[in-house]
Amino acid sequence: MNDTERTAVFFLAGLGIGVGVALLFAPRSGEETREWIADTAEREFKSLRRSGRRSMRQLQATVTKGQDILRDGTEALASVAAKLG
Repeated sequence: MNDTERTAVFFLAGLGIGVGVALLFAPRSGEETREWIADTAEREFKSLRRSGRRSMRQLQATVTKGQDILRDGTEALASVAAKLG
């Protein structure tokens, strides 16, 4: 499991534990608590989605960099092969 997956798992586990504790010790009414949970879940979901987008951009940049390195290596190998052959 990579760091992003591990972070997502810990985030979701923490969110679940936090919701459970909040329900047990909530000083608010049921309706207020449900609204708070919905707002918190929405905010955390948006945060997780931003993290996912950031991870995708980093992955795309890494793949592009790898493609560039591979292309440069292929060109260098073709150049050496042409000189030898």
